[in-house]
Amino acid sequence: MKTILFEENQLVITLSSLESVLGLKHKIEIPYNDIKEVSIEDIQQYLWKVYGTHMGPSKYGFFKKDGLNYFVATSTNKGNLVLTLNNHKYDKIILEMDHVADVLQQIQNKLSTHIK
Repeated sequence: MKTILFEENQLVITLSSLESVLGLKHKIEIPYNDIKEVSIEDIQQYLWKVYGTHMGPSKYGFFKKDGLNYFVATSTNKGNLVLTLNNHKYDKIILEMDHVADVLQQIQNKLSTHIK
């Protein structure tokens, strides 16, 4: 299970042990100023795997498409949290989350109070 920590100047996403093995990544730090948009989306597009795991709808790791860099950690194509970023290693981060609507609201609230 993923966890999201709201630190003073950044969002920290920590992946579970299995997700870390499948995606070859344990933690992603994202400064709030780098977050351009946050949404919930169904992901139907094909992404080119750079490293990680891709089996059916399950995708964990670093992917590319049309010159954009993605970090993906999901086992479903439906209802994923999508962070669109500026000035970051990844252009988009796509995550499967429990209570995704609540997480989306928490991030939006943090962004509205952090970015003035």
